[in-house]
Amino acid sequence: MGLRGYIFKKLFFAFIAFFVALTAVFFLYHVIPGNPANIFATDRTVDPAQREVLLERWGLNEPLWKQYGIFLRNLFQGDLGYSYLKKIPVTEVIGNSLPWTLLLLGTSFILNAVIGIFLGAFVAWRRGSKLDTGFVLTYNFYNAIPLFFVGMVFIAIFGHYARNVWGWPIYFPTHGAQRPGSSEWGPFLHFTDILWHLVLPLTVLTIAGVLGWSWFMRGNLINILTEDYIKTARAKGLNENQVLYRHGFRNAILPVVTNIGMSIGGLIGGAVLIETVFSYPGTGRMLYEALIRHDYPLVQGAFIIIAGLTLLGLLLAEIVYGFIDPRIRTS
Repeated sequence: MGLRGYIFKKLFFAFIAFFVALTAVFFLYHVIPGNPANIFATDRTVDPAQREVLLERWGLNEPLWKQYGIFLRNLFQGDLGYSYLKKIPVTEVIGNSLPWTLLLLGTSFILNAVIGIFLGAFVAWRRGSKLDTGFVLTYNFYNAIPLFFVGMVFIAIFGHYARNVWGWPIYFPTHGAQRPGSSEWGPFLHFTDILWHLVLPLTVLTIAGVLGWSWFMRGNLINILTEDYIKTARAKGLNENQVLYRHGFRNAILPVVTNIGMSIGGLIGGAVLIETVFSYPGTGRMLYEALIRHDYPLVQGAFIIIAGLTLLGLLLAEIVYGFIDPRIRTS
């Protein structure tokens, strides 16, 4: 199978997986407590005339199978429903919060991949050393601590105590993504303020991601370095750098590429915790607020976006895998 056929096959299966995810989200949305139609009927803040228009628009007074058809039709028209909490369309709510999450997750994703892969290779090459032992202890210690607790510790040390108790000249914001009115300071100062608010949540997410991907890369490379072809390369007189990067690193990185795609879902899950702890105005915090306040259309729309991003990450990982290892195209 050529590269074009391989990509087409992966696109087809990604579409099927997305359709299954949409179906699961729709039916879960209708079996959890609080039927959407009943919520509209009991919500006194919704105008009666508007209520009837919305019930008819999304078919909430129709049988379930008809609601499913209307759901798919509206979805492919870009209509994800109406937020009970925000009183505006779901697409507008997600459109306001998604850029902040993409900024946080995108930056963390790049740092995780670059630092994690090379750090894991560096540690694996020095397996059994004090560096390797320290890395293993650090990973196990950090991995045993809940992510939200790490975020709270960072807020206390580098935010509250650094500013109010110890009087440090440098401290970081503990909530939000920008100061009110910072957009009036000019593009450079506004951008700097956004980055300053990004430091703490990004650091917490990145430390966890770097350690996790380094651990995975370390384990892969240690296994690769025991293979016979590595011993053969050394017997041919290749220096250690050539053995590591030309033979070991290239083969060890293949499973990591797939794991990177699969980790997007977990990264989004971590963003829900971190955005909630730091009051960061992304989709993670939006999803948390929608869940606790039973804003089911917003929850449904958020899960659709999360499923789409996760599948997109897996698809890109599979395509990159096909470029790196041509053997996978024959499977």
